[in-house]
Amino acid sequence: MIRPTLNISGSSAADLIQPRRDAMDALLDAIEALKQVTPNGRDYICERDRFIDDRTTHFDRLAALRVLREELLEEALHIGNQERALA
Repeated sequence: MIRPTLNISGSSAADLIQPRRDAMDALLDAIEALKQVTPNGRDYICERDRFIDDRTTHFDRLAALRVLREELLEEALHIGNQERALA
């Protein structure tokens, strides 16, 4: 996780948090778009093993995006907690 330290010479908490929020929103959009390409068995006639492999890959991709979104949230919360502690 990336955990910048707030200081008088550095970026403001808002300048550090907002891009993370924007990235989180973009990841939600990507997750929703990716759901539209979930492999369907009807597109894998007589290729059950490939269908299973492709679905596994698809859900791994979704999981990776969700993990990244969660990490960005944790970073933003960490920055926000620093800001409150300094206030």
